[in-house]
Amino acid sequence: MILAMKCRTTIRRTTYVLASVCLLMRGTAVTAEKTSQPLFVVERNAHCGYMNRSGQLAIEAAFEDCRDFSEGLAPVQIAEKWGFINESGRIEIQPQFDECRWSFAEGLAAVRLGKFWGYVDTKGDFAIPPRFEYAQGFHEGRGIVLVDGGKHGIIDRSGMLLIPPFDDSGWEFSEGLLPVKSEGKWGFVNFNGDAVIPFRFHQANEFAQELASVDFKDDKNQWGFIDRSGKTVIPPKFLDAGDFAEGLAAVSVDFKYGYVDRSGNLTIPPTFAMAYTFTEGLAVVIDKNHKYGFIDQLGRFSINPKYNLSFGFVNGLARVSYGKFPGEGLAFDSPELARVPIYEGIWGYVDKTGKEVWAPPEFKNAENKHEAH
Repeated sequence: MILAMKCRTTIRRTTYVLASVCLLMRGTAVTAEKTSQPLFVVERNAHCGYMNRSGQLAIEAAFEDCRDFSEGLAPVQIAEKWGFINESGRIEIQPQFDECRWSFAEGLAAVRLGKFWGYVDTKGDFAIPPRFEYAQGFHEGRGIVLVDGGKHGIIDRSGMLLIPPFDDSGWEFSEGLLPVKSEGKWGFVNFNGDAVIPFRFHQANEFAQELASVDFKDDKNQWGFIDRSGKTVIPPKFLDAGDFAEGLAAVSVDFKYGYVDRSGNLTIPPTFAMAYTFTEGLAVVIDKNHKYGFIDQLGRFSINPKYNLSFGFVNGLARVSYGKFPGEGLAFDSPELARVPIYEGIWGYVDKTGKEVWAPPEFKNAENKHEAH
């Protein structure tokens, strides 16, 4: 089930690496944090920099690779090493790390040095030394790490494993709970690792707006929604189900996607090939021709489907692209990234009216070719 998995994306010049075990995610891609003066990753001349919301270049495109800003800092790659810059483009933490997938969360950033991952503070000093097979950013005071050949562990800010690792889990706590897998079944644990919703589901996603989508058993049309007590709120009747956001959740009925409200009513009929989480009033959907567009909460297209890949709106803009998935993907050392798909394309940004805020010549050329066909 595609919606039931969560993926991460990174920008590598004109190539996006979909860094997880699936192709697309339940919601939107990892994006810049919401802020009053946001900066957005852009590409120019095979390098990346940052623009402001008006589409003006704010930090010159001088880096080999870039990630979004968070807590005032952004990871950038220089001479094949990763460091961090501030919002004026000045280097705050010298390039010295071998990998960094996103920026700071709760004052710590996960970085790889050699084969192992750890966490640095905003001065670049290791607060938690690199000893994990993989490390995810902190959320609600906890971090999810991979240990013992790919098992999922929960650590606190000291780096201590709070409980023996699980077979699998979500990548962050949400609303105080984390979905985890043990002995073939999924349930939910609290901050201490105590099971608070029993292990009885075939799959489970994080909580959002006090509800979580779960697959009740390995059979068709068994996705529904539970509350924080584990009580069934929307009975299992969907082929797939995503997260609630802005009062709606994407669901699959007869292999097409629409949206339900918190009562389980289909408020947007299932007519799309795929549907994703609402952000800032709009949601990415894929039409029958496999083109990406944006709909409003009444199901009407605000931006017609014409892109080959799109991500949700953050800070008033959305990333859109013309491109393709050219091959089998890339191999990674991390256990959870044995081989992942890549996407090669030209990227731009649009506002909520569909106006192109950042559209380099290559983007325009690709758009003209698309319209010609």
